[in-house]
Amino acid sequence: MIASVTKTDQIYQALLTQLLEGRHQFGEILSTYDLAAEFGVSRRPVMDAVMRLAAAGFISVIPQVGCQVTVPDERKVRDHFAVAGILEGAGARLAALTATDAQLAEIDDMLMRGIGPAKRRDALAFAGANRDFHSAVLAASGNQRLTELAMDTWDLNDFYLQKNRLSTDLAQAQAEHAEITEAIKHRDAERAGRLMEEHVSRFWRFVEV
Repeated sequence: MIASVTKTDQIYQALLTQLLEGRHQFGEILSTYDLAAEFGVSRRPVMDAVMRLAAAGFISVIPQVGCQVTVPDERKVRDHFAVAGILEGAGARLAALTATDAQLAEIDDMLMRGIGPAKRRDALAFAGANRDFHSAVLAASGNQRLTELAMDTWDLNDFYLQKNRLSTDLAQAQAEHAEITEAIKHRDAERAGRLMEEHVSRFWRFVEV
């Protein structure tokens, strides 16, 4: 049975997209009344969507004020990217140990997709190629739960990085992807895990706090 999409689900996804696209500034106060009017619904599904976004770290609920777009805090940001790095590092280690030839080829194909955007400094195109590459590595880990946990960090990664992920960093990110790929192909689990963890965790430095 296919689960029905509720109004809350629709509003959650719409607001999340707005946040990831930078349409609301860090620290901006959001009115649930205005949002309800914007989406043409009652406040209830808006409030439910806001609470979900708050639980995920995108919004802070302030009593008697309303809701505020999260203002990145250095410690929280560092902790978030550290955990994201640990999860993806574990995925890379498992991929080095268990990836099939077909999965290795898929990782290599996804690596190649990033070359053009990195050279052109096309941040938007590279973002898609980046997700494809990380998805391929996690798929090759063979651990579905680990994959889900790692992917759960991605939206918050992009939210934090929206302001300051400079296109000049794309070449370095692509080079790191290449190193990770080589380690996985050579079945060097320790190196693959370490490189991936360092690759992901370092991005906290690009967040404006």
